[in-house]
Amino acid sequence: MSSKHQLVTFVSLLETNKPYLVNCVRIPALQSLLLFSRSLDTNGDCSRLVADGWLELQLADTESAVRLLAASLRLRAHWESALDRQLAHQARRRLEDEEEEEEEEAPVNHKEVAALSRELLQFMTSKVSYSLRRLTGLEAQNLYVGPQTITAAPSLPGLFGNSTPSPHPTKGGYAVTDFLTYNCLTGLRKLPPSPPRRHLLCRSLTTARPARRTFCSRPRKSCGTGGSTCEPSPSRTRAKARTAALAPSLGSEL
Repeated sequence: MSSKHQLVTFVSLLETNKPYLVNCVRIPALQSLLLFSRSLDTNGDCSRLVADGWLELQLADTESAVRLLAASLRLRAHWESALDRQLAHQARRRLEDEEEEEEEEAPVNHKEVAALSRELLQFMTSKVSYSLRRLTGLEAQNLYVGPQTITAAPSLPGLFGNSTPSPHPTKGGYAVTDFLTYNCLTGLRKLPPSPPRRHLLCRSLTTARPARRTFCSRPRKSCGTGGSTCEPSPSRTRAKARTAALAPSLGSEL
């Protein structure tokens, strides 16, 4: 885990025969995804986040995760409100006369913009350790818990604020805003590792064979050294000894 994961963003898009990204800069990954993702999905303690259904973030500290998520909700709401007021004001200016426009006050004052800028800068410079990875296709297919029968709203202080979460009809969990769904992610399932196959390596053999099929009376480290080969199994040695002992007696009888 690290706090130095970054994403590349751009200021403008230049469209010629090919599109070009202009003024590209690097920005912190976690804070940028919390502010600009179209959808954010969390687990029960908000230590695991999935942005836009394919980028997974895991945070080591649960309290820091809840604090950053609550701050991002507040900043996004404030930013969206200021932007909507400014766009509505620009739309009215096209319909009204210039005299009426001069008398009308600006919808967003400079102090509000300055305060929002300071809060955004403080949010972007926060340091939290987390991991970032892309989900596989199988993980993306089994990402959500699905609709739940329990409709009681959860209680998580500092996250929901004044909003009332409602059960999500498809993902499960609870829809807090139009982009945030709380406690809709399934738990991580890790398959147990397969037991290692034990092989008895012998340098005189071209391939490694299972230990039950290879009989070697020498230690593993000294087997095959000095140009020697592996000795036969004890059962084969005893069979050859019995055959050699019976050979003279059979010859005398004949």
